[in-house]
Amino acid sequence: MKSRTLYPKWTWVGWVLVFPLALIVAGFASVATTESDTLMFDGQEYWWLGSVVPVAGVLILYGTWRRRRALERFTSSDLVTMLTARVSPTRQAMRSALLVLALLMVTAGVIGPRWGMYLERRNVHGVDIVVALDVSRSMLARDVEPNRIERAKLELRQQLTERTTFQHAHRLALIAFAGSTSLRLPLTTDHLAFRSKLEAVTVGTAPRGGTALAEAIRASADLFARSPDEATKVILLLTDGEDHGGQPSEAARMVYEEHGIRTFTIGVGDASSAVGAQVPIGDGSNRPMLYDGQIVFSKLDVPGMNDIADAGGGRFASIQDLNRLVDALADMHKVQLASEDRVRHKPRYQWFLAMAVIFLALETLINERRSVPMDVPQRGWQQEATL
Repeated sequence: MKSRTLYPKWTWVGWVLVFPLALIVAGFASVATTESDTLMFDGQEYWWLGSVVPVAGVLILYGTWRRRRALERFTSSDLVTMLTARVSPTRQAMRSALLVLALLMVTAGVIGPRWGMYLERRNVHGVDIVVALDVSRSMLARDVEPNRIERAKLELRQQLTERTTFQHAHRLALIAFAGSTSLRLPLTTDHLAFRSKLEAVTVGTAPRGGTALAEAIRASADLFARSPDEATKVILLLTDGEDHGGQPSEAARMVYEEHGIRTFTIGVGDASSAVGAQVPIGDGSNRPMLYDGQIVFSKLDVPGMNDIADAGGGRFASIQDLNRLVDALADMHKVQLASEDRVRHKPRYQWFLAMAVIFLALETLINERRSVPMDVPQRGWQQEATL
């Protein structure tokens, strides 16, 4: 048997490379033609693992090519035939193909496809948190990068929607305020919705200019109307501390004493600056705002924000220390806030892992040896023995 007969090139290429690649292409085509709301993936960031499958196929082909070259070094074709008489080339290729397919199934399982729907009842235990974000023009000041409002949004997104301690727990609400308030999102466990609403908030979201901290505190407190009596209720007031409405400390004290709602103030700005920062005329503009011909500066009012937090049973923190405050909120007393039914997609990763196990089992069961050996030339002593 010649080496090219034992290791037929196109048989091996078809089994270990073309066939797995065809399955990958079929999988991508199926995903592309399926509606996004009926098919989801737990680990879609691991799509790149699919490249391991063709790489494995190429490595197997390379090993096959080396074995083929090694057989060609034999000078006696009769000896090669005797050594390989019972070897089945097709079965060899099938065994290698099953290894590649098992690797493909493991990759699919890691990506974690989900399809099919079911209802999941979930009890939410955590803390009710209303985020009140200042959207007055002074929040465009650039004493923190890139500016106050964008820095506040960045920290809120990272600390409340991306941290594992807050994922799928706690209810969040969002209010934008300046001279008046604008409800963006009531209390919800849908943190993706909170993130989406947060990204859409800009200076000017509130209908009236100025800064009314007391009104923002009272509007935030109204959102706890349906919270359980024993729930931990928290207002996160993110602002530079400038106030044109008056008596925010009294408002914080009232909601704390009457309803047990604690107000935490988060200072957005540079507390070390003696004069504050220039307020630009608009977002993205370098021109400063003028009032009576004078450049308008905005300074972080740390003492005022400390007073509000003390009156409201909370504490003050700078925007740079928001992560520590969030850690403290995560350790607060948690109660059952809601019981809700959610439509979930069924995980199907176990199907692919089971198929990988089956392929590996088949690979071990397939025998590379023929049941009946091919005819081989006999040596002289063999011929004499048969006479």
